[in-house]
Amino acid sequence: MPVLILAGDEDFEISRKVAQMKLDLLDPNWATINFQRLDNPDLKSVMDAAATVPFGPGNRVIIVDRCDFFTKKRAKGGTASGAAAKAPAKTGSKAKDKGEVDPEEFEAALANVHPLTYLIFACPHNFDSTLKISKAASKVAKVEAFPKEKYWPGSHNAKLASWCQKEAKRFKATIDDESIQYLLDSTEANLRQISAEIQKAAVAILPKTHISFATIVELSPHHSNVFELADRWISGKKGQALVSLDELLATQSGIPIIATLQTLLGKWIKMKVLCDKFNHELPGAPGIDRRELALPDLTRRVAAEMKAMPFVVERDLRKISHISTETLIAKREELIRLEYMLKTGQIPERHALELFVHAAPAAH
Repeated sequence: MPVLILAGDEDFEISRKVAQMKLDLLDPNWATINFQRLDNPDLKSVMDAAATVPFGPGNRVIIVDRCDFFTKKRAKGGTASGAAAKAPAKTGSKAKDKGEVDPEEFEAALANVHPLTYLIFACPHNFDSTLKISKAASKVAKVEAFPKEKYWPGSHNAKLASWCQKEAKRFKATIDDESIQYLLDSTEANLRQISAEIQKAAVAILPKTHISFATIVELSPHHSNVFELADRWISGKKGQALVSLDELLATQSGIPIIATLQTLLGKWIKMKVLCDKFNHELPGAPGIDRRELALPDLTRRVAAEMKAMPFVVERDLRKISHISTETLIAKREELIRLEYMLKTGQIPERHALELFVHAAPAAH
């Protein structure tokens, strides 16, 4: 189909799809003449480009990059931006602005694209099918969705794991599950960054082809990210945790840091509750001290209950083994209180996070 809409929050996959289509569709001898890129243009400019035909043999490819026609967004003042702003209003006899066209005109322009002219919309946002312009375009164009896969640190995501394995294969290598989990956690499932790290590792191990966990850790240390901060905090290493915090706050706001810490604490609390439950269910008798399951048994049961990778669960259980469930709950309540004070302007974000780090959990 000559008209294609690639839309979604996973911009890395969209850019890769666009690059592959350029390679597949363009005659290299005529690529300079038959390729056109429009950067976030108005609808009128797209319609003008859509009316062009290939020069010489082969196809013509037009990329509409950073397209926001098909996404409803709101500007700070509450007014619509993107497609909503560009869609024409019913103004009676008033003349249209230069970039405004009726959805019907736009649909007709797309329907009349030359069979060898490929019009590709690269939209780094999810497709909003409720917009008039989206409804008009979807009657003619093929829409491909590229949603960003949701990921929670420490969880197992079969789709993302499979993607990482295929990515390693692209670079003629293989990669183990532990390395994949490390990359997903340390990059927060940023596919562009993961691809770069896998490529770097694949080159570094040549002529070997298997990317091991040791190689990934050596080449891709995730120093001073929020997971490093959390690891140092839970281990009681306040000084090192404050160093990580300083480096984090130098590059980002404190709100996402707190959000991730909330997620990690929630996960650790659930693990401790499950451990307490499984240990409590062990048979006992009067005069006999209550037993506790060994770490491998706890790991297996907790991993099955949480649908998580066993080695990730074991790693976390070792981290929190010296902390009681009640202490972890109290720490999360404290973080919730500090987050509330931060969001209501009672305390600066640095002060809030430093207070939390200083109150590292003590062993029970």
